[in-house]
Amino acid sequence: MNIALQQELPHKARVLPGCERQGYETLFEESSYWIDPDKITGEIPADLEGTLFLNGPGRNKIGDQQYGHWFDGDGMISAVSIKAGRVHYKNRYVCTPKYVNETAAQKILYRGVGTQIPGGPLKNMFRAPGNAANTSVILHAGKLLALWEGGKPWELDPATLETVGEYHYDNGFTSMQPFSAHPRVDPDTGALYNFGVFGIPKPKLHFYKIDPNGAMVANTSQHVGDYAMCHDFAITQRYAVFILCPAFMRTPFKFLLGLRSVFESIEFDNSENTKVIVLELATARVVKEYEFPCFFGFHLGNAREHGDELSVDALCVDNMDVMAGLSDVFMERGDDFQFLANGARFNRLTLNLATGDASKDLIRGAIAGEFPAWNPRCTGRENRYTWLATIVENGTPYGFNAYQKIDHRSGQLKLHDFGEGRFCSEPNFIPARGGAAEDEGYLLSMVYNHARKKSEVVIVDASDMQRELAVIPLEHHVPFGFHGHFYQDTFV
Repeated sequence: MNIALQQELPHKARVLPGCERQGYETLFEESSYWIDPDKITGEIPADLEGTLFLNGPGRNKIGDQQYGHWFDGDGMISAVSIKAGRVHYKNRYVCTPKYVNETAAQKILYRGVGTQIPGGPLKNMFRAPGNAANTSVILHAGKLLALWEGGKPWELDPATLETVGEYHYDNGFTSMQPFSAHPRVDPDTGALYNFGVFGIPKPKLHFYKIDPNGAMVANTSQHVGDYAMCHDFAITQRYAVFILCPAFMRTPFKFLLGLRSVFESIEFDNSENTKVIVLELATARVVKEYEFPCFFGFHLGNAREHGDELSVDALCVDNMDVMAGLSDVFMERGDDFQFLANGARFNRLTLNLATGDASKDLIRGAIAGEFPAWNPRCTGRENRYTWLATIVENGTPYGFNAYQKIDHRSGQLKLHDFGEGRFCSEPNFIPARGGAAEDEGYLLSMVYNHARKKSEVVIVDASDMQRELAVIPLEHHVPFGFHGHFYQDTFV
């Protein structure tokens, strides 16, 4: 990291331990309301109009039973609509069988990735995890879909957020083919690419292409080894890039017999290499495989190609311990975790298709972070800027509390600190209409404000990273979630 180009980071004594925990609490109410303009601080940019759809676990317990992992909470979709300078908020739960049946019974009836049904192995034997539909949400070809990487998408009405049902792309894939939470859209063609990893005992990589009209036009499956964990991928103009971490389900029968949950059955083996595979978009053929010394890569940034050379940005950490750590977010935790020292670091992997050479290097200027975002017009192409969430020592470093902006050309780091007791979500970059510069636009975030015990929608100037252009207070908190996307369509 070039220290001369790095912004000085906040460093304040830690206070208010556990102040973020209210942000994980269940939101029972489903609401639909306009925000009073007089309560908005600042001014909404005149060219900002559209809908931010967000997804996350809105319900992390049922009755008096706590789910065994944050990833198992029931999906709740939020829609923040900005229209003619006014803001509307709406939320609805995705009515999957898991949500509907557990609501009626007021107890855990389904396994999750880290949750077992109370009652021992016989209650869990041969039961697949219930689809929580809680990880991301996309609008493509007029269909609003809630995504969860272990199963099928769930369709929602974009205007009401009412659940339509499980979505199959006109039977475009089989019952054993999951649809991941991280699809990529080619900005030139409008085609959507996605994948899923599933298979016992040997997993398969399933790869899909959906045309701009919403038809699945390609579906291929292939073995890529016994790697069981692949959460994200990236595309260039001609290729898809996957990072396969050395996480293996080597004892699947303990899961099948109800003895272990999914996460308990997946073993991270740091004696194995991490595999990176490059797949050709046109044919879905694996054209090259690379091996790196062991690392865990969960979320990927953008990718691009220059002749025979590809590069992909990825958040990398030494092991998979963070997955287990997310199971106790509802409980009181120590405040000794140093995120900037131990969190995932942003790396660039360079892959030469002609020679087979590969390298992995820290991205200059970046500090530890998560949830990479970039100008969507640059997906699969060269991008100068990436934005990520991070955790700084601003007095309350118990959750994501700042955004970083990386200039890949200069190595310069800019930071937006949300301040003590304010916890942000994934950055969503929205280009300014007619904006020529790549970083001309806005960062939209759902921010939990501990002082208010409520959430607010915050618009940050993505270029200078200093100004909060508008702070839009909600009437309640929105439980911490995962991923979302902004679209220029409005439905109110």
